[in-house]
Amino acid sequence: MTLRSIAILPARLGSTRLPRKVLLAETGYPLFVHTARAAASCPAVEKVLIATDAQEVIAAAKAHGFDAVLTSTEHQSGTDRVREALESVPGDWDVVLNVQADEPDLVPADLERLIGAFEDEACEAATLSLPIVDEADWARPSVVKIVLDARGQALYFSRAPIPSRLHARSGLEAPWGLRHIGVYAYRPQALQRFCDLPEGRLEALENLEQLRWLEHGGSMHVLPATRAPRGIDTPEDYAEFVARQTGGSGNGS
Repeated sequence: MTLRSIAILPARLGSTRLPRKVLLAETGYPLFVHTARAAASCPAVEKVLIATDAQEVIAAAKAHGFDAVLTSTEHQSGTDRVREALESVPGDWDVVLNVQADEPDLVPADLERLIGAFEDEACEAATLSLPIVDEADWARPSVVKIVLDARGQALYFSRAPIPSRLHARSGLEAPWGLRHIGVYAYRPQALQRFCDLPEGRLEALENLEQLRWLEHGGSMHVLPATRAPRGIDTPEDYAEFVARQTGGSGNGS
């Protein structure tokens, strides 16, 4: 069975910690273009679409050969922006990938693995994880952790160090747990249901949108990732990315 898959990159221009980051172009290309190219290089992805709230991003996308759609400035999350963008695209899609535009180190093979999960008709949503081998990462709130059931379905996501080891009888060595990699895949109907759900109490407490799906009874399959993409959230993150892309010159030349 061939699955028709579309990768949608929510690319909001506003950013508190790194203003206008999706358009930063010290490498010679806007940041979101690096991510879009990574997604497009996945052979299982049929189409890549940029979903933005700014005409500047649409112009940059078209200049680099990517389709883009203007979405509302009122969306509370990237997932809502993905849903609106999907409604503007003709055709029947089997899988919708929500790929953050500020993750240029995305691994195309991981997207292919996510798409493959939907060969199981019972799969409605899927995401990625990696073992945590550093205890400091396990304790760090910025590293989101997942606990799985025996079938590989997500039981819970948290910024807290889970599973707790305070009363552990064994298993005190690495890996310490599982790190969530924030790339999601949905069946279109599941994406619609997700966005229509009211905010959950756990979602509000943890500030983790994916908990809304679990709290309302949804299941989410969790697959192993190749590596953790280094998302761009701060000026330091971007400077490191530029250095990696330019061989350390940091000037895009």
